Amino acid sequence: DIANGKLIALLKDKRAHTTEQVKQLMRDRLRTVADARITYLNQGASADVEVILASQDGNALAQAQESLLRQMRGVSLVLEPRPAPPPASAELIIRPKPAEAARLGVTADALAQIARVATIGDIDANVAKFPDGERRIPIRVKLPDSARGDLNAIGRLRVPTASGKTTDLRSVADISFEAGPGRIVRYDRERRASVDADLVNGATIGQALKQVHQLPIMKHLPPGVREATAGDVENMIDLFSGIILAMLAGVALIYAVLVLLFRSFFKPLTILSALPLSLGGCFIALLVTGKALDLPSMIGMLMLLGLAAKNSILLVEFAIEAQREGKSRLEALHSACRERARPIVMTTVAMTMGMMPTALGLGAGSEWRQPMAIGVIGGLISSTILSLVLVPVVYELVDDLEQWLKPRAARLVTPRRDLEGDPAPAE
Repeated sequence: DIANGKLIALLKDKRAHTTEQVKQLMRDRLRTVADARITYLNQGASADVEVILASQDGNALAQAQESLLRQMRGVSLVLEPRPAPPPASAELIIRPKPAEAARLGVTADALAQIARVATIGDIDANVAKFPDGERRIPIRVKLPDSARGDLNAIGRLRVPTASGKTTDLRSVADISFEAGPGRIVRYDRERRASVDADLVNGATIGQALKQVHQLPIMKHLPPGVREATAGDVENMIDLFSGIILAMLAGVALIYAVLVLLFRSFFKPLTILSALPLSLGGCFIALLVTGKALDLPSMIGMLMLLGLAAKNSILLVEFAIEAQREGKSRLEALHSACRERARPIVMTTVAMTMGMMPTALGLGAGSEWRQPMAIGVIGGLISSTILSLVLVPVVYELVDDLEQWLKPRAARLVTPRRDLEGDPAPAE
């Protein structure tokens, strides 16, 4: 019999190893246990990597799962590939003999009930109960282990007939042991099978799936077999699509508010030009430190949109006010960069210092939040340095475009008239 057990380890707050390092140490030591298969579960109580195949053809699905399992053992970023559900095992097959069963009046339900009671015992609702104080313990009777593996002993089981007598099971059914699936998983009217694996220390699910999709079996799946998404893979797809949608909605709302604030459709473009600078710095920081682009880092990107836009608003708003006071465009930009550099740098330094403990991995649970802090710090530094250079350049280009387009677009606008019907004086 296969026994399953769960081992839960509570890690100390102050330790010399990270969570992934502890898992690797435990994996190496537990491998010394004979006949033991060690697997780890992530936060969602599932495997780190889960490649799911779906098909209506059970045989083709089983063959594809076996090929994928064999090829995934050569992937460098995954550990312990294993089939899910477990591979086929020997099971007792009882096939009724239609002619003999009909002649004796033996039904398929009677055969199934006799086989169930003899091998695994009857259900608790049908068995007798042993009273033990306030408890009632079910008494389950079944064949011994030695007899359950003996086809002759199973074949001598007595089956009731329609006449009230009994007959041997082997006289009305063929009995054999054959390989069969341990569990059949169906989802959306399709049979599904998967190959689960653990990640190598430091690898991400995206990197592992990239290697898996390069395998020959994934490039040329058998007819009728397709790859399905579920678990962490499906969550990752939903996460990225949701975050991208949130970013686009945030940029659109920022643009709408800035249009109302500056009464121009062009000046907000100058402010939005600083947003890619922050995202670029975030990506570079994550790449240099080797951190994954996961949920915390994506949340950090949403924070960066507001911080980078704030720095640009300080510059552009000051330059516009300086131009209204009579300064030239170049003088206004110089004055804006000189006067607004200090508050921008102070904000960046304050945010960086606040994120530094998390970026260094200090405190309980900081390992999960570390990519967010690293990404925010990288984006703040890049946006602060480059916004003081790029935003004035974009401001000049956008202002030239606005001055060139305004006279030409004015012809398409109906002039406002006063109450007497004369055109209003031009402003």
